[in-house]
Amino acid sequence: MNILKLLSSLCNGVGRKIAGMSGLLLLLAGPGRGQGVGLPDQSPGPVSPSALGPRAPAYEVMNALLGLPLLADDNLWGDTPAEVAARLKLPAEGMTDHFASYRAYPRQPVAVLGVRSYMLSLKAAEGRLTAFSVMFTNRGDFPAFAKLVAPAEPDPGQINAFEDAMRSDFQTLSARITARFGPSHRASLSGGTLASGPAALRWSAAGCVLLLSQVPLQMVTLKIVPDESAKETRLSTAQLRLKLKSLVTRRPNGDVILDQVPMVNQGPKGYCVPATFERCLRYFDIPADMYELAAVGGTDYGGGTNPVAMAAGLDLYVHQHGRVLERADAEVSITGLARYLDEGRPVIWTLDYTKTFNTLVNTHTKARAATTDWTKWRQTVLTAAKTPLEHDKLSGHACLIIGYNRATNEIALTDSWGPGYAECWVPVTAAMKVSRDQFWVVSW
Repeated sequence: MNILKLLSSLCNGVGRKIAGMSGLLLLLAGPGRGQGVGLPDQSPGPVSPSALGPRAPAYEVMNALLGLPLLADDNLWGDTPAEVAARLKLPAEGMTDHFASYRAYPRQPVAVLGVRSYMLSLKAAEGRLTAFSVMFTNRGDFPAFAKLVAPAEPDPGQINAFEDAMRSDFQTLSARITARFGPSHRASLSGGTLASGPAALRWSAAGCVLLLSQVPLQMVTLKIVPDESAKETRLSTAQLRLKLKSLVTRRPNGDVILDQVPMVNQGPKGYCVPATFERCLRYFDIPADMYELAAVGGTDYGGGTNPVAMAAGLDLYVHQHGRVLERADAEVSITGLARYLDEGRPVIWTLDYTKTFNTLVNTHTKARAATTDWTKWRQTVLTAAKTPLEHDKLSGHACLIIGYNRATNEIALTDSWGPGYAECWVPVTAAMKVSRDQFWVVSW
């Protein structure tokens, strides 16, 4: 862990004033992004089993235990994702033809199983709900760490309070689930969680698998996933290749774009690296969650994640799903990126996301959306490409490259800040000026 801290490329929170760390790669969330959203209503909290009566349907028992209207009947996985999101009042995080997700960072405390939650999310693929997750005490959202400037360490009192909160959450949650559904079983990677930790418990009820995980000094999380009978088989390599190529959109103006990448809103914390890796893995039908990835990658207090360590920590997990996460031999050029994008493979990229670059991306993307004369637009790109940009070791960031246009010499990015950042465009020449020349892709 000390080595990871020494080498760490730190992904810091939004709008923070950063000091020190000369010579280290800092990866930031980006200016003014990732703001949380709240749930409209406070959940009612768990209901005593005796209040339901001895013949209460299994779904009513589950809802009463959670304190949330998650299920409408005994088959949660037969409901559409939109129906479940509407019951929970979760706002949409991102929608494509193949992926959907809903997420909330409650502004006011929302109790699940009587314990304060910091994040609730639903994930779906191909129109099917795949997971419901609740984050309890965790390093990314814990209030005492919200204003830390990486690589600063919390004081001992803050760490003790964090450890006490994690311990209390896990003990309370496990006791309440056990009291209703009986003794747990040990969870495993195949159970749907990556960062299972030394204390990961599993229960089955109402056609659902409940996975309660505690990762030391990282998080306590509850994930509800389908039981084995509702899971789909993994695509073969040949099937995956065909699927990915079918997801490449070619527009009349020359855009080649991967517009089906699932969205993740990292929230008001510096999780750009784990959020970016999550989006890429899920695109390849590999279950992933940015909180679990943050734990695997050694994300530090204040949001520090080393992307190299992240990729190394995921090597075995990705192999278990029949794929390979590899360092790409790429560069910020149409030629260097097209061979991956033409196959339907997004590229993970690190860069210096300075305020000047942020302004350029926003104004350029907005102007591009209103363009109809693409011949004239090429001159606009040439002008924008001359924008003065410099490297800044305190403004690092990670995102996905998802497209290009040869005629206009532009590339498309997507950032993990919610649906408004699903597709952004920038001149290649401008992107070259801020690139840190680190790239990863999923292969086979």
